[in-house]
Amino acid sequence: MRKFHKSILAMAGVSTLAIAAPAFAQDAAAPQEAAEVPSSGVDIVVTATRRAERLQDVPLAVSAIGAEQLAATGFKDLTNIAYTFSGVQFGTTPNDAGFRVRGVGTLGGFTSASEAPVGLVVDNVVVGFGSPVNSLGDLERIEVLKGPQGTQFGKNASSGVINITTKKPELGAFNGNAFASYGSLNERDIHGAVNIPLGQKAALNIYAFDRAYDGFIKNTVRDESWGGQHFYGTRAKLLIEPTDGFSVYVIGDYSRQKQKGPGQTWTLNKLSDAQTAPGGIAGLPFVNLAALGVTLGLHNNVSIEDGAGYYDVENYGASLQADLELGDYTLSSITAYREFSEAPFTYAIDGLPYQKFFAKSKGETKRFYSQELRLTSPSGQPLEYIAGLYLSRQKSGLGGGQSATLSPALPYAAFPTISITGGYNVTRTTSDSAALFFDGKYHITDTLSLIGGGRLTRDKVKASNFSYVDPDLDPFVPPMPSNGFTPSGTVPYAARALQTGTAKKTDISGRAGLEYKPDRDLLFYATYARGYLGPTVTFSGLTGTRSSVAPQTVNDITAGAKMQFLNRTLTLNLNGFWDKYKDLQTSVFDGQEFLTENAGGAEVKGFEIEAVVRPGQGFSFNSSLTYSDAKFTDYITACPGVIVRAGNAATQCTAPGSTTATPLYQAAGNVLPGSPKISIVMGANWERPITDTLTFDASANISFRSKTQNAVADKNTVQPAYEVVNLNVGLGDADGAWRIGGFVRNLFNTDFNSAILGLPFSDGGYVNWRTREAERTFGVTLEGRF
Repeated sequence: MRKFHKSILAMAGVSTLAIAAPAFAQDAAAPQEAAEVPSSGVDIVVTATRRAERLQDVPLAVSAIGAEQLAATGFKDLTNIAYTFSGVQFGTTPNDAGFRVRGVGTLGGFTSASEAPVGLVVDNVVVGFGSPVNSLGDLERIEVLKGPQGTQFGKNASSGVINITTKKPELGAFNGNAFASYGSLNERDIHGAVNIPLGQKAALNIYAFDRAYDGFIKNTVRDESWGGQHFYGTRAKLLIEPTDGFSVYVIGDYSRQKQKGPGQTWTLNKLSDAQTAPGGIAGLPFVNLAALGVTLGLHNNVSIEDGAGYYDVENYGASLQADLELGDYTLSSITAYREFSEAPFTYAIDGLPYQKFFAKSKGETKRFYSQELRLTSPSGQPLEYIAGLYLSRQKSGLGGGQSATLSPALPYAAFPTISITGGYNVTRTTSDSAALFFDGKYHITDTLSLIGGGRLTRDKVKASNFSYVDPDLDPFVPPMPSNGFTPSGTVPYAARALQTGTAKKTDISGRAGLEYKPDRDLLFYATYARGYLGPTVTFSGLTGTRSSVAPQTVNDITAGAKMQFLNRTLTLNLNGFWDKYKDLQTSVFDGQEFLTENAGGAEVKGFEIEAVVRPGQGFSFNSSLTYSDAKFTDYITACPGVIVRAGNAATQCTAPGSTTATPLYQAAGNVLPGSPKISIVMGANWERPITDTLTFDASANISFRSKTQNAVADKNTVQPAYEVVNLNVGLGDADGAWRIGGFVRNLFNTDFNSAILGLPFSDGGYVNWRTREAERTFGVTLEGRF
């Protein structure tokens, strides 16, 4: 709490300085009317309803941030929006990879090929995997839609949507911009764009970026720094408007990400007494933790993995959007293709300085195709609507698979070595989806409107799994007189035969509600929505265990208000929500791998408050708070290892169907993994003219997140509450031609982990999943525009 108080004091100091500033600035420039003052993220125009509307006029629980406010945070990565929006988190571990809204997100295992509960949409294109946004330099805005979506966006999203819009080419204008920054850990960020007019009816915008930073985890066994990454890529956008009422927008992008060290950026958190005792797998004489610089605990930043790791992935795609005006209506066609290609890589996940677990991949490719047709009615009519057709196909597992070995006798003996994947394990999945969707608003009176829509979805998933012999594994040598009756090599194994699985489902989802707008600055709404996440078939990454996963559904009730007071000087938005999930798609860790399955149910309830104050020209203060109580209501799963090790399985793991051989645990009442109950974001932005040609700006941002628990019933996986404070200052030309600045992220060097997990193939071990954001970063920036 002492650190949190220091953070609040730092924010208060910046805020007090900024609130006083307009009084001094008024002599230099006459203030605008309050209604005309650019907003700090509230009055920006959004497309959450697939129409360009002022955020305050959208009857949805949606938050948004513009490019300038996002840049002021100093963050460089899309995943960092978790520190700019309350109620949004981003998971980096295999069982929670992706965005999470209101405490719910991806809870699938290593090989889950199902669609994400929180969808990612970039320039009207649904992104099925990865992200085409590896640099924030050309973003126009980011919108976060909370709760079930699907009546307005192509793909279903049962828990929310992250909607991103990049800057469009400008017709008839030649301009450009360049940005460079350098910070701690040799962090560099260089990006720039040029807008080229092609006559009066077309324009080309080309954006390129290069980002990198050094590793932040010290591996004392290999004498290397792990976690460092290098991103680079480009995005080209061509806008053509040959005639009035017709436009063509073509986008192509390519990016590459490289990382030294394994993707699993973890360090040892806890080991059992038996493991660290003399003769234990992490004790003398095999491992001397102190000599290797390891202090077990939440803040251990030293890795002693012996295996080399690296990661190299290419992400690219293209889209074509054509818009044709048919009278007052607009017909839109959006065609897209994306590909995600991983190069071969290796990794170890035993956390030990000898090769107990080793895995390698021949690389994998994923492909995604989509086609959307959408008809938009004119605004201002009694009935406003959007209707569309959406088709998509996703293919994953297009590669040679993964091979993993375990040497359970180590460090005592080199034999046996067991192929725990049956050679190279290959899982391939094809997911097809087709949908008809409709969303609209009917104005009953000038102030009261009926809102709602529906979606008919057909999903079909086909998956297969098999394994084949890994020719690089040492052959088995049986005990014989020539080797002193000591066997060696790999225990004989049989490759798994082809197994297949299918899942298909047709379902209806949608929403209905009322909007009441008695005044231009007051909006009240209430909606009921049914969300749907399609079925899937998965095969586990190690043993090929098949899981047939039922569709996930959610009933959501949201009521809220959007209000502005004092001639829009104060903006206050709030909503309350209640979500009831059935057959929640989740995963369970069985001690060696994650298995995807369904939880019987979960309940998420809470509220959100957002406020923006603009007391004068050049200053704004924004804050948001999300309270989300996310718990399982019915989840029968394998008895957690922490209960088994404590000898309490017989009393605590007695769920229906439980046996002595297979004890089962009823997790009802347990919090959803990775879900904080409270998250708070506060920020202040100030801009003040110094002379007629110079302007000074300053901003501050604090993000607080309450404790999270990463595994059911396991208090050893709790990450305590923490907060991150960022500051940014700059001096620039009044017309925006140039700016120099400085920034600091994580001002107080708050140390935290993105997750704490059980150590695989370990009876009682835990690891910290480390994150770059837990490192304090100082940096300088230089930017210019022409």
